[in-house]
Amino acid sequence: MKVKNTLRATAVALTLAVAGTALAAQPASASTKIYYMSTQGEYDNNPGNGAQAWVWVWSNGAAGGRIVWEHYDGTGGTMYVGHGVSASRNVSKDIWRARVCEHYSGTYSCSPWY
Repeated sequence: MKVKNTLRATAVALTLAVAGTALAAQPASASTKIYYMSTQGEYDNNPGNGAQAWVWVWSNGAAGGRIVWEHYDGTGGTMYVGHGVSASRNVSKDIWRARVCEHYSGTYSCSPWY
C-alpha cells in the first residue's frame, strides 16, 4: 500500500513538473517602445489580439507627432496624431522597424529606427 501511494505521488509530481515547464515555455509578447522628444510609439508583432501586428503612437508635442513603420517587404505606413492624442492600428504584416517623429520648427524631427 505504501509503495502504491509513493508511486501515485511520484506520478502526480512528474505530471505537475512537466505541465509547469510547458506553461513557463510559452513565448511572451515583447513590444518595441520608442521615446523621442514628447512623442512615444510602440509596435508589437505578436499583439495577442488576433492581428499580425499592432502599432501605437501618442504625442504631447505642441504640433503633434507621427509613427512611421516599415515591413520586411519594403512597404509600410505612417500614422499622425495631434497634441495630446493617441492612436493605434492593427496591421496585416510583421513590422521590421519603426521610428517616431515630432513636428518641430516647421518640419519633423525623428528618432532613430528601432
